Amino acid sequence: MESNWIKVSPSLSNGLSVVNALDETKFEQFLKRIVMKLRAQETDNIFSEDEKTKLEKIFKVESDQLFLSIKTIIYIFKKIFKYIFMPSDLKIDLTKVGLKGEKADIFVKIWSAETNNTLTELTNKGDQFDDDPDFSWKLNAEISSIYHKKCKVPKAYLTINGVRNDLEVELTHPELQSIFLQIESIQNELDNLILP
Repeated sequence: MESNWIKVSPSLSNGLSVVNALDETKFEQFLKRIVMKLRAQETDNIFSEDEKTKLEKIFKVESDQLFLSIKTIIYIFKKIFKYIFMPSDLKIDLTKVGLKGEKADIFVKIWSAETNNTLTELTNKGDQFDDDPDFSWKLNAEISSIYHKKCKVPKAYLTINGVRNDLEVELTHPELQSIFLQIESIQNELDNLILP
């Protein structure tokens, strides 16, 4: 079976069968460690050689099977982190692609915890700005350069001044237009919520 967000290849299918065969008592810790290293973008050396030897004994697998299970988990989580799911839908999708129910539950549990951490970080970053920031802007037009003779390149500089932080953004015409359209879309949605 396949899902919209992941295609099941023969190597993924083999990896899932190895993951399904792993002992569940240590699986959650194993999965947490892999996801923690994945989030820190340290997927080259997730486990030391000594840890790999211990894991082979714990899970009763060969080194190539352990390697395949790690790569499979990394692949699945890289895909999962790109999409937004309801936990129940994610579990259904994981079982569709071939993960056993207990393992799918552990995947969903770890994914939920990581998603919650990410949302908390985003919320904290949003708190860095004031409720009433000061906006300023200026327009700069590059008339020509060494590379482009007689070429006009308009650029807008937006500055958001807060009590704690200042943010300056340089935008080209298409980028500025894209932001304007997004803000207009947000405004329309807010108007629809407010108006009866």
